[in-house]
Amino acid sequence: MRKILYFLPLLALLAACQGQGKQDEAENADSAAVAGQPVAEPTNENEVTGTVGDGSSMNVLELVTDSLDTLYVEMAGAQVAGGVTVGDRVNVICQKTDEGLTSSIAINVSALQHLWTQQQADGTKRSLEIDPEGHATTFNMPSAAYDRWSLRDGRLLLHATKKAGVETSGYTDTFDIMRLDQDTLVLFGADDAEQVFGREN
Repeated sequence: MRKILYFLPLLALLAACQGQGKQDEAENADSAAVAGQPVAEPTNENEVTGTVGDGSSMNVLELVTDSLDTLYVEMAGAQVAGGVTVGDRVNVICQKTDEGLTSSIAINVSALQHLWTQQQADGTKRSLEIDPEGHATTFNMPSAAYDRWSLRDGRLLLHATKKAGVETSGYTDTFDIMRLDQDTLVLFGADDAEQVFGREN
């Protein structure tokens, strides 16, 4: 049976933090943003992606990063989109303090990577698929031909690449994740429009 963790607000700072050296090196690396691995900015706030370890508790997230560092992050009132389950991949925004790391926002990447659909008034469906390889696929969404996705600053970025012979240039749309659970994904875009999707797979 999988262990489910719930993070509650109003908690104190980090209990422990390990593997900081390798993380600091990664923070200074210059790389392109890909799904679940945003570019780290040279500030006190950094993003890290990894797998939730079984050493997590109700208040502290054990995160095994993609570079195999083990970090302990205090979830002091953090907004957690999609909940947190041991074994899931999560994207966490961390703040450095004198005591270690705390988090303000975490996104369950595993919960996000599915096929999501919208039922239209005329009975047709629009769909958005977010896969583990960083690809995004849309159906019946002519104004949003996304082909890639990534996470940055706690938001979902959907990218469309400029295609040869097509006048429309490439673009990126940014969405706040208002809700993410087992059945529902709610996105809020720059046009102040809320999009509600239901999970298909």
